[in-house]
Amino acid sequence: MRSYKITPKPSEKIDLNILKEHCDSLDLSNNDDLNFWLYCQISRRLGLRSIDILNLKVENISFKKGRVVLIEKKTKKKVNAPLPAVVLEHINRNREYVIWNEKYTCRVSLMTINRRLKKVFEDTDTNVSSHSIRKACASKVYASTGNNIIKAMEFLNHTSPITTKNYLGISAAEKEELYSILD
Repeated sequence: MRSYKITPKPSEKIDLNILKEHCDSLDLSNNDDLNFWLYCQISRRLGLRSIDILNLKVENISFKKGRVVLIEKKTKKKVNAPLPAVVLEHINRNREYVIWNEKYTCRVSLMTINRRLKKVFEDTDTNVSSHSIRKACASKVYASTGNNIIKAMEFLNHTSPITTKNYLGISAAEKEELYSILD
């Protein structure tokens, strides 16, 4: 019997403003909301991979300097990035991990994050996953630097601009627009 590998539809870029508005409405006294808020704040401000955010330990945070310092799991590259005061003040220094499930006394799962993201974007008909935030960050950095792919590449800690180009993608509508330039 032949086995078939099912390839999921790739995640799409998302509107970071929708995510920000949703996060602004969360009840941060609720542990589930706080964890999702922390995840989204760190993700949309630093563009880190989900695995690095969910494995982020309190010891990786310099509260005095307002920075997070870690080694990326996938690339083994160092990240030394600023964390805003609003994020720092919501991190419980008495825990081992930044994003922690109090109910089950364990780290929050990627599945939990993805379920919450799908609910946030359910009205947009967008295929959303935790990686969508990283892609949106890449697009925002790329656009705000005058389409400088090298700066976007450095922000994402990519080794090659080709990888960054694949992140940025190009929609069918954008491609049609490019054809019209040649008209």
